[in-house]
Amino acid sequence: MKRIRIVLIALLLCLVGSLAFSLFYAAERAPEKRVYEVGVDPLPYSDREIYEQLFDLSNKVQVDIQMSEAELQKLEQDYEDYLARGSKSPIYRLCDVTITITTDSKTTVYKIPEVGVRMKGNTSRTWFYDTQSGIYNHIHLKLDFQETFDDEAYYGSDSKAWQSKEARKLRKNRTFAMLEKLDLRWNKCGDSTYLKEAYAYRIYEAQGVLAPRVGLCSLDWSGSHMGVYTICEPVDELFLQKRLPQEDLGGDLYKLGWSADGANFTVANYYGVEDEDKGEFYAYDLKTNKKTSDHSALLRLITELNSGEMTKERFGQLVDIEPFLQYAAVSYFLGNPDDLRNGYNNSYIYFLKSSGKMIVIPYDTDRCLGVVYEWDPTGNGVTADDPFTLERAAGGYQRSPLYLYSIVKGGWYVSEFSRALEEVAAGELLQPDTFEALYRQVEAIYGADAQPSRPMNNSGGRSYAFSLDSGFGGNWSFRSYMAAKMEAYRSPADNTPILWNCYIRASFCGWEQEEAYRMQPSGAGLIIDLRCATGFEFKIYDADTQVWYGAEIVTPQTDVVYAASEKHNNVVLPAGSYRLHFDPITRRLTIKKL
Repeated sequence: MKRIRIVLIALLLCLVGSLAFSLFYAAERAPEKRVYEVGVDPLPYSDREIYEQLFDLSNKVQVDIQMSEAELQKLEQDYEDYLARGSKSPIYRLCDVTITITTDSKTTVYKIPEVGVRMKGNTSRTWFYDTQSGIYNHIHLKLDFQETFDDEAYYGSDSKAWQSKEARKLRKNRTFAMLEKLDLRWNKCGDSTYLKEAYAYRIYEAQGVLAPRVGLCSLDWSGSHMGVYTICEPVDELFLQKRLPQEDLGGDLYKLGWSADGANFTVANYYGVEDEDKGEFYAYDLKTNKKTSDHSALLRLITELNSGEMTKERFGQLVDIEPFLQYAAVSYFLGNPDDLRNGYNNSYIYFLKSSGKMIVIPYDTDRCLGVVYEWDPTGNGVTADDPFTLERAAGGYQRSPLYLYSIVKGGWYVSEFSRALEEVAAGELLQPDTFEALYRQVEAIYGADAQPSRPMNNSGGRSYAFSLDSGFGGNWSFRSYMAAKMEAYRSPADNTPILWNCYIRASFCGWEQEEAYRMQPSGAGLIIDLRCATGFEFKIYDADTQVWYGAEIVTPQTDVVYAASEKHNNVVLPAGSYRLHFDPITRRLTIKKL
């Protein structure tokens, strides 16, 4: 009996030891959870480390926005009030935000009280809330960690009374993860991989282009699970400070927005500081130096690009060439019909303080890599375009001198652009296997969070499910898109750009298009020598665009007397020998007597 007791005790001790070991091992493997209040508690990581963790797609990020019913109603009313004025509300409403970041070993919870939140975007703004239905539509959001809520024009009797100037100053300087603000965007374009925009910026970064960091999050908002959202780093002064040397900080930063003409760099107007209260918006919206800038850097760039006297050397003094070529090359492969080349918007430009040169910063690149839901202007997901063509994916011919002088047919940097295209094409990131490996990692983390807790009215019937297939709304798969894009890219013989097809069509040739009167490339333009024994009339004809140019384009530098036909606005010259120089970019004609 004694022996049996000893055996039972031994077995019990083994069981207890095994259970203790299992609990210890499980505790070692389970992520440690720690909670911190930003601005109050010392944080476990540096700001840089939290920034990296926040946008690391191998981590899981959860964002919980808590707003009172009263604040939700105010946010809804802000939308309605400014919509009635033809504008967009700039007012931030009060919320508390919790951001949870789970890495392999730890779950860290950051509580951020009194954060500002407002709607973000143009076409994405809509009604979203009422007291009976709760939150019933997806919208894009912008969080502001520095909002003070004390502007009486916006908050009236609800304006916050700060206990001291020091407390208010602390709030004005508060950041989280090296960010003043954070953008949250729902998957409006129906990208079933939830990954293409973030991946696009990775490609830009790999080519040395300044681009925002973009990640994903599982979003809860006032008790509603909203699904998986994209989190985006804003392009602002802190963005620049993270990426540029000290000598290049302090320059003018502009957001290029949609307007009647867009930011096509042809006219020096539509620039300023937007004012939502007055309904004032600009193609070139100044984001830094708002009280001190005289816009001289922007005006100099636009004026000189359209002076008719541009040279390759001067162009290189105005534009930082290498990053621009890399930006243009990556953009070609992304196939966004709404970027700087195609839509004259959805980018920022910044003027480096040390040199005054302009660089381009991409932004809002959600329509890329075969995302065509709701808009496919080419009918093929922008897979068949030629990198050197004058045609724009958004429709029409290229007008921007940034592209006309540099990389499209006749540009000064076509060879360098060709090399940039080859470099991007050979990169690992354009390989479908690379994209799909990252997708599988992201899907494993967020797949279970994709479905909102309740149907949203503007969901458009989407399933929200992660998928590598073509997916919602006819969007292309990454693999199919890249196959079509690469086929089109390789199709032009040696990627040789098309030459300008401009002809002299005149009275002496019956106004016909004859090869003998085709203008020939020379330096920055086209030339032709004409010798006529009698007076004649002529125009320049662009055979690609089928546009005629007459006396209206003759420059003041012309050294001969000419006339314009009242009927056709032709250039009229007397008998003699002439050299005609035509700049097809600025549409300027100079006539010299030989």
